[in-house]
Amino acid sequence: MFAPTRYLLWARRFYGKVPFDLATSGMPAVPTSDLGAPASFDDPHGWEKLRDAIARYNAVTPEEAIAALGTTHALWLAYATLLAPGDDVLVEAPGYEPLERIAEGVGARVVRFDRVASEKWAIDPARVERAMTPRTRLVVVSNLHNPSGARASDDVLREVARVAASRGAHLLVDEVYAPFDAFVGEDGVFHGSARRLAPNVVAVSSLTKCYGLGSDRFGWLLAPPDVVARAEDAITASCGMLPLSHAHLGAHAFARIVPLAARARKLLGNKRARVAEWFAGRPDLTWSAPAEGLFGFATSSRAGDLTTVIEQGAASHGVLVAAGAFFGVPNGFRMSWSIAEDKLAEALSRLGEMLPRP
Repeated sequence: MFAPTRYLLWARRFYGKVPFDLATSGMPAVPTSDLGAPASFDDPHGWEKLRDAIARYNAVTPEEAIAALGTTHALWLAYATLLAPGDDVLVEAPGYEPLERIAEGVGARVVRFDRVASEKWAIDPARVERAMTPRTRLVVVSNLHNPSGARASDDVLREVARVAASRGAHLLVDEVYAPFDAFVGEDGVFHGSARRLAPNVVAVSSLTKCYGLGSDRFGWLLAPPDVVARAEDAITASCGMLPLSHAHLGAHAFARIVPLAARARKLLGNKRARVAEWFAGRPDLTWSAPAEGLFGFATSSRAGDLTTVIEQGAASHGVLVAAGAFFGVPNGFRMSWSIAEDKLAEALSRLGEMLPRP
C-alpha cells in the first residue's frame, strides 16, 4: 500500500551525519534534562490533559483537536479519515513528499498544482480551482511552504478554503512551521492556526520543528468535531490508543511552551540574514528569500540533478543541503540554518566550494 518515501529514506542516510548540516529543518533538540519530566505518568486523565493542552495552544475547542505521533502521523489520520479509494487529492508542487505518498497509500489519486518561483512560491487560488476535478476531496498545502519557506496569508488560505468548499472538499494545511518567527506570547497560545479560518479547514502540526522536540513526536490534528471523531476511530483501528506516558510528557511540554519559544527565538538569531548575504554573492543561484523560519529554497542556473553533487559534497566537504529532487526540483536544494551560529560561516564557505559555478 505505502510506497517508500524516498526523501525520508535519504534524510536518514545523511542528516545529522556531517560536521556542517544545512539540511535539517528543525530547531536543535531540547536536552531531556532541560525539558524535565512530569511528576507522574500514571494519571488516567493524561490523554484528556494533552488534548486540552493542544486545544489551548491552538485557540480551538477540545472537540476540534486530537493528538498524534508527530505531523506525519497527523497527516495519515487526516487522509485516512477524509479520503476513500478513488478520491483525488490536490497537492502543491514543489512539495514535501509524504503529502503525496500517504495519499497514495490510502488509495487516492494525487493531482498537483504549481507554486511558482517567479511568483515567490505563492499559492494562486485560481490555479488551485483550475486543477480541481469532480473527485477532489482534499486540497493540501504547507505553510510555511516546504521547501521555499514562503508564507501564505490568511486571506489566501480563506480563498482556497472557499474554492475547496464549493466542490465539497476540505483544505488541509500542514502548519508545522507556521509558528516561526512569532511563536507564542506570554499566554502560551499560537494564534495563527489555519483551522480558525474556515469550517472546512483541517490543520496538522507538532512541536517537532519549531520547538526542538522532534524525537518526542508531540503532534496533532485540528478539524471539525465530526472529523476528529472519525480520526479517533482511525487511531483505535491502527494502534488502539496512544501511549499514556506520551500524553503526560506532551502535556508537560505544553506547560513549558513559553520558555521553549524563548529558546527558539534565541537560536534563530541573525542567521537568516547571514544566509541571505551569502546568496547575494551567488548570482547563479536563485534564492526564495523567506522572511520567516529557518529554511529556504535555491535553484541553480545550471540544468541537471544536483543530488549526486550534494552527496559527494557531504563526503568531500562535510556539508549537506537537502536535495531538491525529493521536492520535485532536481536543479535545486533546500537549505536550513538550524546549525549553531558559530559554525554557520564555515558551513557556508564549504557549501560555496562544493557547488560548482557556471
